[in-house]
Amino acid sequence: MRKILICTMCLLTAFCLQTFGQTKAQTLQHIRELYAQAKEKVAQNGKDGKSPKDMTITLNRLEDEEVELYDMLTITYYFDETQTEGVTTKQPYFIVENWSNHGHLRYREVLLNPTSQKVIFCYMRGETDGGFVVESRYYYNEQGTCIETKHNTPNSWTTEDSEKENAEFYLEIFGMVNYNGYFTPLDVNAPQKRTTPKAQRLSHIREIYAQAKDRVASNATKEMPDELYITIHDLGDDMPPRTTDIKFYFDAKGCYFISRHATSMMSDGYEELLFEPNSQDLIFSYTRGREEGQEFEWRYYYDENGNCIETKTNNTDETDEGFYDKRMAKDLQAIFRKLTE
Repeated sequence: MRKILICTMCLLTAFCLQTFGQTKAQTLQHIRELYAQAKEKVAQNGKDGKSPKDMTITLNRLEDEEVELYDMLTITYYFDETQTEGVTTKQPYFIVENWSNHGHLRYREVLLNPTSQKVIFCYMRGETDGGFVVESRYYYNEQGTCIETKHNTPNSWTTEDSEKENAEFYLEIFGMVNYNGYFTPLDVNAPQKRTTPKAQRLSHIREIYAQAKDRVASNATKEMPDELYITIHDLGDDMPPRTTDIKFYFDAKGCYFISRHATSMMSDGYEELLFEPNSQDLIFSYTRGREEGQEFEWRYYYDENGNCIETKTNNTDETDEGFYDKRMAKDLQAIFRKLTE
């Protein structure tokens, strides 16, 4: 009976290896080959006259006011971009993270299978202000199982599960930023709030806008400003290279102002979103678009329930009561919360 069980296990093991196509040694070799290819693509990104295809998230914020400890985080994604029937798909293949805080440093790399977008390799190097260095490498098969770990010290700061979880969190952020459409629903069933008279409301919005602009200008003069911004280099809808900058301005209560600027050879679009400081409700949105030599502007003012009470535009043929601005605001707020939670 024991011999039968052993033979059965051997047959199952052989079957699994055939089913999943590779032995451990072959999988590791394949990962190393994909890693070398990814590093070469990263090195060539934006060179030889080709448009760069990358996205960078920068988050700097004061973590401890008493000793002024700043978290400084940069995440860079490198991706391939394809268009099928007018729908753009971005598929990341490599992610790099740099983090520092008061002399403590961390560097990460995440390698993705360019076909399946599965996490197949994670590297982490950490260093304390005292010079202690930790390095860890994790190799995963296509089923997500870690098949090899390498550490330079027994005192590892990470595990195969924590690094994979972190990598998948970064992938989730990438998917949110580059979602085709809108992913957060509007709360149409929210309890209705009492509204103020229109003239009073408009005056209040203009006052909050002026305060937000002053705070944005003041933040820029700080030696270490609180900032969260996302820069994307990709191809625009009309296919020339495009740069999109999304800037979030925030304090301890949350995000109070967002700007978004997308430029290419063919078009130039700029948006602003203003939020009530305490409730985080959208109260004003502005859009400026330039295309084929024409420039249009839209301004929408919202009451306490998110209803548009005033529209100002030089394009009377196209107004939507700020519907799409409200959708964009919800998505960007969700991205902000995800990155700062």
